[in-house]
Amino acid sequence: MKNKILFNTAAVSVVAAIIVWNSPSVFSNSVINLDKNNNKVDTSAVIAAAKWSNNVTIALDKEASTFRFQSNGIPSHGFAQKYLIPKNPNEQPFSNKPASAFTVVNSAEFFKETQIDTTITTAPNYVEKITSTSLGRIGVALSGAQIFNDYENMDRSVVAKDDQVIHDHVSFLDECNGHTLVDGTNYHYHGVPVCITSALDSADSHSVMIGVLEDGFPVYGNLGLSGTIVTNNDLDECSGHVGATPEFPQGIYHYHLTADEAPYMIDCYHGEIENAAPRGEGGPNFEQVAQALGVSRQALIQALGDSMPPDFDAAAKKLKISVDDLRASMAPPQ
Repeated sequence: MKNKILFNTAAVSVVAAIIVWNSPSVFSNSVINLDKNNNKVDTSAVIAAAKWSNNVTIALDKEASTFRFQSNGIPSHGFAQKYLIPKNPNEQPFSNKPASAFTVVNSAEFFKETQIDTTITTAPNYVEKITSTSLGRIGVALSGAQIFNDYENMDRSVVAKDDQVIHDHVSFLDECNGHTLVDGTNYHYHGVPVCITSALDSADSHSVMIGVLEDGFPVYGNLGLSGTIVTNNDLDECSGHVGATPEFPQGIYHYHLTADEAPYMIDCYHGEIENAAPRGEGGPNFEQVAQALGVSRQALIQALGDSMPPDFDAAAKKLKISVDDLRASMAPPQ
């Protein structure tokens, strides 16, 4: 049976918010972004005017310069009828695995609501120092679903979109470049969410905003001005650049998801990040991993450190365990 995508996506209004940015090169190490009139950038008008799907609640806090995003995590556009779920999520990559390595599930019975509740700034700050995105939620989409980065594993060696596998017309990633975790929760995108962009974008125009990253900067599909295809060569190391968009016609730093080659998603933030999803969200359960390895949760997190990807050899040495055991235990359920 061929995967079938059902569409029920709300349109996004195009808002003419007059916000002017200088080139990122002049920002240096500043953490405050100003327009040409020395006014701080404010995305709240765009956030308020965007037509989020019916399962999304947006609450603006003007005093705190933030907005709160809440949803049940189920994408409003629909999804494939069936999905391949790896029987052993530690055995990556999946693309070379036979059909027997997967369970075929019916999405209507398998998908579970996931309560998403995150607060994101409406005064994003571009900074020169980048921050790697972690596994789990890195942003939110108009559909009510989550945006993840490229990877399936902690050491960032397996790219989900390049690890696509299809058996008997049932796939690992659906036609929206999305899927859930192996327990049916946390539906998320690993590539351009075609179910959103195909309903909103025009061939001769810049992509419409499809969501916001946790650093507050907007996210778009892979169409630039006049509908030109945006590739990774057009973007900086975090898949972003400064330019005009439908919502910000005089320019803003923004991210693009791409389709030409990895990175397809956003692998680092160029904005100051305070409210990133907790490390491991959507990935390994640190409490369970620690118990399986016979160490404390605190010791595990301290050994892994803050680097991305973690130095598994060094962490295993600190924990006095096998590095193979550590890698296998840390593989996320994607």
